[in-house]
Amino acid sequence: MKKLKLGILYKNNKIVNHRSLLKVLINPILRYFGYYIGTEYENERLGKIRLIKQRRTNKIIWDFSNHNEFDFIVKKRIFI
Repeated sequence: MKKLKLGILYKNNKIVNHRSLLKVLINPILRYFGYYIGTEYENERLGKIRLIKQRRTNKIIWDFSNHNEFDFIVKKRIFI
Protein backbone atom coordinates (compact mmCIF):
# COMPACT_ATOMS: atom_id res chain seq x y z
CA MET A 1 0.00 0.00 0.00
CA LYS A 2 1.29 3.45 -0.94
CA LYS A 3 1.73 6.06 1.77
CA LEU A 4 -0.39 9.18 1.29
CA LYS A 5 1.68 12.31 0.79
CA LEU A 6 -0.10 14.83 3.03
CA GLY A 7 1.02 18.28 4.11
CA ILE A 8 2.47 21.31 2.35
CA LEU A 9 4.33 20.33 -0.84
CA TYR A 10 7.29 22.45 -1.96
CA LYS A 11 9.17 22.60 -5.27
CA ASN A 12 12.19 24.91 -5.59
CA ASN A 13 11.36 26.25 -2.10
CA LYS A 14 7.89 27.40 -3.23
CA ILE A 15 4.50 25.98 -2.27
CA VAL A 16 2.96 23.90 -5.07
CA ASN A 17 0.11 22.23 -3.18
CA HIS A 18 -1.49 21.53 0.17
CA ARG A 19 -2.86 18.01 0.63
CA SER A 20 -4.89 16.97 3.65
CA LEU A 21 -6.76 13.79 4.43
CA LEU A 22 -10.02 15.77 4.42
CA LYS A 23 -9.36 17.10 0.92
CA VAL A 24 -8.20 13.75 -0.49
CA LEU A 25 -11.27 11.92 0.83
CA ILE A 26 -14.02 14.55 0.42
CA ASN A 27 -13.07 16.32 -2.84
CA PRO A 28 -14.05 13.42 -5.16
CA ILE A 29 -17.57 13.53 -3.70
CA LEU A 30 -17.75 17.33 -3.85
CA ARG A 31 -16.54 17.34 -7.49
CA TYR A 32 -19.54 15.19 -8.40
CA PHE A 33 -21.73 18.08 -7.17
CA GLY A 34 -19.56 20.78 -8.81
CA TYR A 35 -17.38 21.93 -5.90
CA TYR A 36 -14.03 21.22 -4.26
CA ILE A 37 -12.14 22.19 -1.12
CA GLY A 38 -9.17 24.41 -1.94
CA THR A 39 -6.48 26.12 0.11
CA GLU A 40 -5.74 29.75 -0.69
CA TYR A 41 -2.16 30.93 -0.66
CA GLU A 42 -0.55 34.25 -1.44
CA ASN A 43 3.02 35.50 -1.13
CA GLU A 44 4.26 32.02 -0.15
CA ARG A 45 1.83 31.80 2.79
CA LEU A 46 -1.10 29.45 3.14
CA GLY A 47 -4.43 31.04 3.84
CA LYS A 48 -7.99 29.91 4.40
CA ILE A 49 -9.53 26.67 3.27
CA ARG A 50 -12.61 27.36 1.18
CA LEU A 51 -15.27 25.68 -0.92
CA ILE A 52 -14.86 26.55 -4.61
CA LYS A 53 -17.28 25.99 -7.49
CA GLN A 54 -16.03 24.05 -10.52
CA ARG A 55 -17.36 22.03 -13.44
CA ARG A 56 -19.29 18.99 -12.22
CA THR A 57 -17.84 15.50 -12.82
CA ASN A 58 -20.06 12.59 -13.85
CA LYS A 59 -18.58 10.02 -11.45
CA ILE A 60 -16.80 9.78 -8.09
CA ILE A 61 -13.20 8.56 -8.36
CA TRP A 62 -10.71 8.37 -5.52
CA ASP A 63 -7.16 8.84 -6.83
CA PHE A 64 -4.62 8.77 -4.01
CA SER A 65 -1.59 9.42 -6.21
CA ASN A 66 0.16 12.77 -6.03
CA HIS A 67 -0.43 15.10 -9.00
CA ASN A 68 2.34 17.62 -8.33
CA GLU A 69 6.06 17.19 -8.62
CA PHE A 70 7.68 18.30 -5.38
CA ASP A 71 11.02 18.33 -3.59
CA PHE A 72 9.84 17.95 0.00
CA ILE A 73 6.77 17.95 2.26
CA VAL A 74 6.24 19.86 5.49
CA LYS A 75 3.75 17.84 7.49
CA LYS A 76 1.37 20.39 8.94
CA ARG A 77 -2.30 20.44 9.85
CA ILE A 78 -4.34 23.42 8.80
CA PHE A 79 -7.70 24.08 10.43
CA ILE A 80 -10.52 26.21 9.06
